[in-house]
Amino acid sequence: MIDDGIIAAIASGYVESAIGIIRVSGKNSIELLKKIFYPKKNTFEPYKIYHGFLKDSNQKIVDEVLVSVFKSPHSYTGEDSFEINCHGGLLIMQNVLDLVLKNGARLALPGEFTKRAFLNDKIDLLQANAIVNLIKAKTQKALDIAFGQLLKKNTTIIEELREKIIFLMAENEVLIDHPEEDLSDVDLNKRLLILNEITKLIQKLLKFSEKGKYFFEGVNVAIIGKPNVGKSSLLNELTGHNRAIVTDIPGTTTDIVSETLNLNGIPIKILDTAGIRKHSNKIEYLGIKKSHEAIDEADIIIAVFDSSRILDKNDEDILNIIKNKKNVLIVLNKSDLKRKLLLPLNIDPIEISCTKKTGINTLKSRLYNMLIEDYNESEVVSLNTSQIIALKSALKHAKKIKKAYIDSLDPALISIDLQQLADYIEQIIGKIENEDILDNVFKNFCVGK
Repeated sequence: MIDDGIIAAIASGYVESAIGIIRVSGKNSIELLKKIFYPKKNTFEPYKIYHGFLKDSNQKIVDEVLVSVFKSPHSYTGEDSFEINCHGGLLIMQNVLDLVLKNGARLALPGEFTKRAFLNDKIDLLQANAIVNLIKAKTQKALDIAFGQLLKKNTTIIEELREKIIFLMAENEVLIDHPEEDLSDVDLNKRLLILNEITKLIQKLLKFSEKGKYFFEGVNVAIIGKPNVGKSSLLNELTGHNRAIVTDIPGTTTDIVSETLNLNGIPIKILDTAGIRKHSNKIEYLGIKKSHEAIDEADIIIAVFDSSRILDKNDEDILNIIKNKKNVLIVLNKSDLKRKLLLPLNIDPIEISCTKKTGINTLKSRLYNMLIEDYNESEVVSLNTSQIIALKSALKHAKKIKKAYIDSLDPALISIDLQQLADYIEQIIGKIENEDILDNVFKNFCVGK
């Protein structure tokens, strides 16, 4: 699977800047450098920066540059590599890259440098995900979590999982090797106890990966309610500026209005939806249709009611929409007026007044607490889709093994299932034999990384 050919890319991005960086890596990359780079000293020592000129085959100067050299295995990719710091003009960077490509390199694919780092055992897949998140982080909290994952500060759950599975595998091998003698001091109850612990750890890892998704991918929050209850006013108060048009005319919002809020490190995309009621025209019908779509896609729903008016049919429709939804916050707006609205007893509403600007911080606090329930920053991880699928498969497999123990199946058969369980957990860190799956892991990286 390892391609050690020379790859190159503009690592600083194809944008005009003061300095541009062209990254090159692969077997014989230092020999390539000697063909095009003319410093005062042509013997390259690692971890030093050399000043000189890049020249083409006709000895024409392409640029005056600084070059840093890295020798295998002590480089980002684990291979011989170098980086050219040139002037940051678009044409200069392209000329430098073309010069490298003409002398034996090929253009790197997105994420190929990091893929080589993984294949050369410089990083595991958890750290690869962390690198993506470092680049894409939108908040300081997301950046801190990504650094923790890169430095392997939050992989204790996975290590604990591996240890417990290895223990069961080793104990099962004793039963296979000595079928006539009961040399194991582990009884059925202890095996089942360990499997229960494995199941809980997998569930915990899935839960914390969901928290990681919030920090790195953000959360969709839909504000819903009948017309003229203050949805647009609430959007403006949450975001701190007048993003949505606010009038006394019901049905002003006919399309989804969105704005982003940084809520204690979590990027929140707030959607102000059209008021839900029996539509009066086609435009309003389309707006209400989009509101229902936003409700289905939202991670959290904020249902807004006018506390100064009695409950009506439109309010009841809203309550019916949210009754089977998991993450819902009920908000009573216009709390500065006399309250006339009566809600079912099992509802714990948040009273606010957009006019008086009260209760907004309480709403933000409730929203944040709903997102980070049972949250532990040191254990939050970011997993890609294939890793989450592997975890869910591991969860099902653990239950299958538990049944096999209870049914007293042959240890040789249980051994196969234990190995499969171990393989699923290994996929989280990096045991992937399918090249297509591996390519898919790194496709979301930018070129040059």
